[in-house]
Amino acid sequence: MRIGAASIIALSVLKSFPAPAAEQNVRVELNTLESTESQCRMTFVIENKSAALESLKLDLVVFNTESVVYRRLITEMGPVRAGRTIVKTFAIDTKCAQVGAVLVNDVSACVPGEPNSCLDGLALSSRVKNVRLYK
Repeated sequence: MRIGAASIIALSVLKSFPAPAAEQNVRVELNTLESTESQCRMTFVIENKSAALESLKLDLVVFNTESVVYRRLITEMGPVRAGRTIVKTFAIDTKCAQVGAVLVNDVSACVPGEPNSCLDGLALSSRVKNVRLYK
């Protein structure tokens, strides 16, 4: 009986701790913004710490400096082999000085895998001063 009571107490203590956060297997970094005459080129560094991804399509929302939605785009970040780091660049029609933040609104494709678990497994960061990359 005493062992049973001790087990119940141990289980109730363990349940009081928060569940561990989802393991972050893919790191996406907004590395640079580069202005051309009429566009802003956004360069991302994608680091895959898990299994190979044939496709990783991110639904991105670009906000201007007044936090107003400026543009929404679907970007193909894959394929990304297991344990590899790659660079992808996408251009949008605006001056880079007008970009205030980039939201990863959703993962529209994650092959192999499930989009929701891929979204949970994303670690996001930005090296661009005053431009936040978040979900």
